Amino acid sequence: MPLGEPKRRQSDTAYDGLRAAIIKAELMPGAAIDERQCMEMLGVGRTPLREALQRLAQEDLLLAVPQRGYFVSSTSAADFFHLNEFRLHSEALAARMAAMRIDDAQLSEFDALMEEARAGIAERRMEIEWHLGVDERMHRLVARASGNPYLAQSLNRLYALSVRSLYVARVPVTLIFDELENFEAIRDALAARDPDRAEIAMRDHLTVSVVQMVRPAGVPSSKTAGL
Repeated sequence: MPLGEPKRRQSDTAYDGLRAAIIKAELMPGAAIDERQCMEMLGVGRTPLREALQRLAQEDLLLAVPQRGYFVSSTSAADFFHLNEFRLHSEALAARMAAMRIDDAQLSEFDALMEEARAGIAERRMEIEWHLGVDERMHRLVARASGNPYLAQSLNRLYALSVRSLYVARVPVTLIFDELENFEAIRDALAARDPDRAEIAMRDHLTVSVVQMVRPAGVPSSKTAGL
């Protein structure tokens, strides 16, 4: 760990590990959380694990059942549409606000993320975790740039629930190869401080997922589900 960098809390380690396992459907809906197994797998103690479980329950990824413990919450195709409907408007609002409030440091952070995305594309990186990571960091950056912490917190929750619904339904997610143009459109709109362009670019990025979900069988598409 670099000198001066704060030590990472065990509860954050547990939260990140379990959140990733739930989002990627490695822990399927209805699965019981074995606390002892999680402690061994994540290398954390009981107290930080339970702090993480409580956070995940607050985000609706887990269900706390009195006297029984924690279970992965259920999801369905209907959940995907409801989540996407709500998230589409929330992300569009965040993009509009970010276009008006983003600062130079955040714009530089976006540029650095774009460079990382381009480098990954040039290397033909295929790890889904990398593609999801770049996409989520973009959404988090826009949410932070909106300047509204309550909106940012809500979008973090919605992102996790939306991606999990895709994994559970076994819907392929869009790789960054197909989304770089949309990322660039969002970045350019933010740099231009143009709320209308930022909203349109964000909606273009997100509506790909709905088109894919409702596409009739046998109809080809150049894209899979967007995030």
